[in-house]
Amino acid sequence: MTWSSFGQLLVLVFIFIIVLAVTYYFTKWVAKSGMVQSQSANIKVVETFKIAAGKYIQIIQLGNKYYAIGVTKDTITFLTSLEGDQLDLEPSGVSRQKVSFRDLLERMYQNKK
Repeated sequence: MTWSSFGQLLVLVFIFIIVLAVTYYFTKWVAKSGMVQSQSANIKVVETFKIAAGKYIQIIQLGNKYYAIGVTKDTITFLTSLEGDQLDLEPSGVSRQKVSFRDLLERMYQNKK
């Protein structure tokens, strides 16, 4: 390996490190600038249900009130207000207890028989 090729390798590594540093600081700047939509404590999408291609019904929470809206590619339509006691806010189909992988496989094997 000659000195010129070793020098070229060092320059290439140096440029790569500079590109990584610029990318890192640019990403941090974009995150702080608010250019990317951040999560809100007052607005949450509680549930989304697809009714057709590109058409959804969503239940959203604004503060402590709930609303049903229709969402399409081009529009958002208010459907109705909802009370919290009208909604089942527990996640369905999600078990909070931990199940081991072995138990899950045994249940699947027994169901297959």
